[in-house]
Amino acid sequence: MVARQLRVREGPVGHLHHAVTARKREQTKMRRSGIIDWGRFFLLAPAFLLLLLAFALPLLAIVPEAFGGDAVERFQRILGSPYPQIIATTVRISLESTAITLVVSFPLAWLLSRASGVKGLLLGLLVLVPFLTSVLVRTFAWLAILGQRGLVNATLLSLGLISQPLPLLFSEPAVVLALVHSSIPMMVFALVSVLRRIDGRILLAAHTLGASPLRAWTGILVPLAIRGIQSGVIIIFLFNMASFIAPAFLGNQRQQMLAQVIQSEIETGADWAFAAALGIALAATATIVVMALSSVARYFSRWQRPASLPPTLPQQQVRNVDKALLRQPVAQPASRFHMPATWRFAARLVEPAYLCVISVFILLPLVVLIPVSFSAADVLIFPPPGYSMRWFEKILGSPEWIAAAFTSFRIGAATCGATLALATLTVLGFGRHFRFQGAAEALLLSPATVPSVVFALGAYLTFARVGLVDTEAGIIIAHTVLIFPVVYLVASATYSSIDPWLSLAAASLGANPWRIFRTVVLPLLFPGLAIGALLAMLLSFDESVASIFLSNLSVKTLPRKLWEGIRFNTSPESAAVSVMLLGVTCVVVIAGMAVVLGRRKKALLTLQGAPEPVS
Repeated sequence: MVARQLRVREGPVGHLHHAVTARKREQTKMRRSGIIDWGRFFLLAPAFLLLLLAFALPLLAIVPEAFGGDAVERFQRILGSPYPQIIATTVRISLESTAITLVVSFPLAWLLSRASGVKGLLLGLLVLVPFLTSVLVRTFAWLAILGQRGLVNATLLSLGLISQPLPLLFSEPAVVLALVHSSIPMMVFALVSVLRRIDGRILLAAHTLGASPLRAWTGILVPLAIRGIQSGVIIIFLFNMASFIAPAFLGNQRQQMLAQVIQSEIETGADWAFAAALGIALAATATIVVMALSSVARYFSRWQRPASLPPTLPQQQVRNVDKALLRQPVAQPASRFHMPATWRFAARLVEPAYLCVISVFILLPLVVLIPVSFSAADVLIFPPPGYSMRWFEKILGSPEWIAAAFTSFRIGAATCGATLALATLTVLGFGRHFRFQGAAEALLLSPATVPSVVFALGAYLTFARVGLVDTEAGIIIAHTVLIFPVVYLVASATYSSIDPWLSLAAASLGANPWRIFRTVVLPLLFPGLAIGALLAMLLSFDESVASIFLSNLSVKTLPRKLWEGIRFNTSPESAAVSVMLLGVTCVVVIAGMAVVLGRRKKALLTLQGAPEPVS
């Protein structure tokens, strides 16, 4: 045994071990001397500089604008009618849609966390495709469903259940329905990561102890997933608070939300200072409600932080404990274990029925747009009285739509490149160990925790002073700030899965840092960067809030043009544009999946064809 250990230490493996150990010692000395910290500083500086200049300063610009001049009169105006009612409506609709989204999405997230193979792929696509589709497109689809000549009224009239169309549009239920539909993918993504870490055998143990399925879910599964529920609820609530597209299209004056009022003030240019004061009111309201939601989540998760155990009991008290109770059989009701056949059959139908209903709810708005886009009518009617290609011909022959599409493509490509470069530099800057990584990542992810309409308002006020409003450069900067956290999270997760010994082995063989990155780290990081590039491109196309705030006459992106088309025109032209965007999204997603699967298959074939090591 000793001789074998000596041969290993003197062989190639031993030399590699000594080289790697020496490399680690060298890195430790450099870290103590501050050399590596300076390298990390230069790698992390671009991202933090962007957040300082393009995120923190715009948010700070709202404060002097809101509190300058007649600040008292401005805030007294907010406290007067009708703004308290608008704030209350905003909070109520946001909380209602957030609660409904949580209840509807939790079973889907649980099924997705436990699915594999074809079922997992289908459930993943069910959640992913709507997420990568424009919010404008999904909201516009509800006009074709809930309109007086839409799908619901047409179905009820054909069945003879009603004699005249129901007023489904321009109501609070319509706004809540659209917000829930837009929020389901984000809630599922927030829950899945937590639910995957829960051992499914816990529910089996609960059932064997006599717990009903509802008791097991509410008493075990929900408390274990409380962290994911907390993050998902906060994200969705902030998204709903900042939403102005759904209430603008589907609501009326009684369902007017605060973000809608801010957008209207900015668009008309009537009073920038008052819009800034409204932004302060929106941010303060959102902060108060988020703190309340966090307190509720901490209350429900208090059992996860057990109190200190009592001191050890005296040995005499331990001997005197009555252990007869442990030997008594536990009587269980027979109904818990011997469910009637009809109930067992109904229980088996719960999951298929739920998946059928949730799939129809998620995909119906996207599917309805397809026949509407081929309609021969001049207004939105479902089913269409006839079919025609004239709307597609009108769009493809319109210089305005073509220019808007190319503008969005240029902005998306620039945003994609900027976010990928920043995410790569930031991931390499943090490396494997960084003393303040938690706090630094919290700062980097802060754009995702601020209502987008508040940031867009601050960006408008700041960019107007330097001439970046209504320019492609200003929109690219705003998109980069909003999309960078998503791309960074994807790149960071991929980088953390790379074996650090590969880089150390390459360094021990004489490779410099640039060659290590080019030949080892970058190829292994490429799948995550490819997914990040796909998300950045699609999210830039989908980013409506910043595009609507920062573009007007000179620069019109596709979301801005679609926003104007939906607001001032009820023809199927916008449906045709939406179907084209949906088709492009599906093609890009399929192409991305094909590239990833192709690389995985190629790697598998390479491993299978590799010669076996000689013993």
